[in-house]
Amino acid sequence: MATKKQTENVQKLQQMIQFLSNTLANIENDIKRVHSTIKKLENFDPYDEKAIEKMQELHQSTITSTNFEPADDDANVLHGDFNGQLMIGEDQKKYPVPLNYASKTKLIPGDKLKLSIKKDGKLIYKLVEPAERKHQKAILSLADDQKPIALTDDQQTYFLNQAAVSYYKGTPGDELYIVTNANGEWAYAAIEAVIKQ
Repeated sequence: MATKKQTENVQKLQQMIQFLSNTLANIENDIKRVHSTIKKLENFDPYDEKAIEKMQELHQSTITSTNFEPADDDANVLHGDFNGQLMIGEDQKKYPVPLNYASKTKLIPGDKLKLSIKKDGKLIYKLVEPAERKHQKAILSLADDQKPIALTDDQQTYFLNQAAVSYYKGTPGDELYIVTNANGEWAYAAIEAVIKQ
């Protein structure tokens, strides 16, 4: 019979595998988007005014796009709520949300997500309905277990996304600009910016 520690290690391993699978899926989707854009560029006529307008639209959509969303015809689509770490689906199951996606999208608890589960097992998330947000200043600190937390001026404590802290190269004592759920029900925050001390 597996010990509690062994069970935790198995869960961590499964989460790591899922995270890497999701990261790979996002990379593959970006490659598909690039290929699609290249094909459109190959048919570009620089002497056609309408083509130039389309090119400008394509350019704008390319530089502002953060996630290629494939057709859902071969996917099982679920909706759910982000709780700060996971998506709680309509089926009440818990789905791991990649840390990098949560960091880049600045997800906060209460955000509504759409999850497309492809036939090959890939999980593709999209934010479909942001929760009402509250912007606050805080100080980056560490909890007793050495995990990063944000301490606000009114002594509220919020857990932070480790990927976001690493991306901003945050260290204890740095000033933070964070985003939390406006109704204050959850103890998780997204990082908007880090001001180095």
